[in-house]
Amino acid sequence: MGLIRIALAWIAAAAFMAVAGTMAQSAFVLADLAAIGAPLGAGDITGHIAHDLAGLAPLYGALIAIAFLIAFPAGVLAARLTRLPRALVLGAAGLTAMAVMLALMEPVFFGVQPIAGARSLAGQGVQALLGLISGLIFAGLTPRREKSAI
Repeated sequence: MGLIRIALAWIAAAAFMAVAGTMAQSAFVLADLAAIGAPLGAGDITGHIAHDLAGLAPLYGALIAIAFLIAFPAGVLAARLTRLPRALVLGAAGLTAMAVMLALMEPVFFGVQPIAGARSLAGQGVQALLGLISGLIFAGLTPRREKSAI
């Protein structure tokens, strides 16, 4: 499998995670605002999400790309060594990458989770599940090589 195809699959998985993760964290923040009685119109909601996509997604995406750059090769190796299905292992690698990244961010940022929508267990869980989907995307775009008969 070509290195370019692998790189494009990694970019696709990281881009999906950055966009979906940012939108999910925006939804959690907006839900918290609504819970305390903040008036939110459609313009407020779309504006908030657009602002997060423009402001948060690029940096969040860079951190995600680094996490996946570690997790996906480890997942490919684990799948080869264990003979478990690649999709299962790479999905677990994406989930683990997000869970570990979020866990490591809090102490680095003085005890505050910088991804506001991941300050709750539910928010972290959604981010981790999106990481699982990202791992499945990577697995689907990088199918296992067939062994030649030669």
